[in-house]
Amino acid sequence: MNVSKALDNTLKMLSILALITMIILVFFNAVLRYFFDSGIAWSEEFARICFVYMIFLGIILVAKERGHLTVDIVIAVLPAQYQMIALFLADILVLVATSFITIGAYQLMLLTYNQQMPATGISSAFLYLAAVISSISYFLVVFTNLWQHIKWALQGGR
Repeated sequence: MNVSKALDNTLKMLSILALITMIILVFFNAVLRYFFDSGIAWSEEFARICFVYMIFLGIILVAKERGHLTVDIVIAVLPAQYQMIALFLADILVLVATSFITIGAYQLMLLTYNQQMPATGISSAFLYLAAVISSISYFLVVFTNLWQHIKWALQGGR
């Protein structure tokens, strides 16, 4: 099994684990509140953390499979040569955007490192870590795809 496949499987398992944990916590907390007028104090906060990580890990998985929605109505009518240029520029813009997201999320991690979430006591920086991991991973996926397209174009489309 290669590293990419192992990484995909790990991301899928972590996403599934986050989803299952979130569902269980919300369900049992709702049952406890409905029947016993009390709940688990930290469950809502931990479910929110699971939700954030599930979303950000899912972003990486969908990016690797090129499954994000795109609007290609303009690109579709362009000649093939201009389509490549437009896609190249779009990838460059994605790289710039993910760089800004990474920097911003990292700065938020530094700002909130000493702040603890009220119910769980987990550092607030842990939430922003998901954005850092996701944006760096997305950057690497787009950069790898862009590099492959550049090599393909330099070889004359062979």
